[in-house]
Amino acid sequence: MKKGLEKILWVLFLLSIAVLTVDAIGIHFMADFIRSQGFFYFMVSFPVLLLILHSIWAMGYYRTFLFILIASATGLIFEVIGVNHTSVFGGSYIYKNIGFMIFNVPLLVPIYWSVFIYVGYTLTSSFLFWINRDKPNKFKKDIILMILMILLDGLLVTGIDVFMDPLQVKEGTWTWIEKGPYYGIPIGNFIGWFAVTIISVSLFRTFEYYYPQKSANADRSIFIMPVASYGMFCIHFISYALAYKMPELVLIGTFVMMPVVIANLILFANWKLYHRKNE
Repeated sequence: MKKGLEKILWVLFLLSIAVLTVDAIGIHFMADFIRSQGFFYFMVSFPVLLLILHSIWAMGYYRTFLFILIASATGLIFEVIGVNHTSVFGGSYIYKNIGFMIFNVPLLVPIYWSVFIYVGYTLTSSFLFWINRDKPNKFKKDIILMILMILLDGLLVTGIDVFMDPLQVKEGTWTWIEKGPYYGIPIGNFIGWFAVTIISVSLFRTFEYYYPQKSANADRSIFIMPVASYGMFCIHFISYALAYKMPELVLIGTFVMMPVVIANLILFANWKLYHRKNE
């Protein structure tokens, strides 16, 4: 069962990279096709499906459901409040009508909150995997490590928005009514992203702390997928920023997102080398 899922994951992962590559290149040469509604929904479905299957592989059905519920519900609550009532993200904003809406928030938004938060959560956790250390749990009582992981989760997910938000504003996916100093975006927006993420992962990591999962004997190389996905998001954003003639954003976004990917890949390479020597 697990071996079969691993094969499906690798196929889906490679297809996701191919689709994102087509989109990243196509924005320069096939902008009308890339912006078509059909291709848009085709493209955004891959990360969601990959998240669900990867999470089932890594944590099982119950924990997958719990993680997605916590992350998407927290994101939705903050978004609904932010759009309709108060400036929890630093200013007033409105979404373009993208498919089904929930209280003026597109359904895709809370779904993608769970995608981004899962990528950040798994990227952080993978650092422990490469050094053969368990996640914090009640038996080892490493609360400080758990707090540091939660903070890193928040920074990694906020880093995505530092790069993504100016591009989505340029695309017209959402519009800031109250402008801010960062490409017209209020700084409070990033504080809001950090808050949504740390609330979500605090709840889930606390659950994991008191109900730790047994370590699986499966191929841990699967955990490189979220790391590579984070890097692919960055490359994807770079392509769009270049297409929109935003070179400063390329430098900012690359500086924010890529160092953690490089550090993780170095640890992964060392882990892989160690296991090959000891096989």
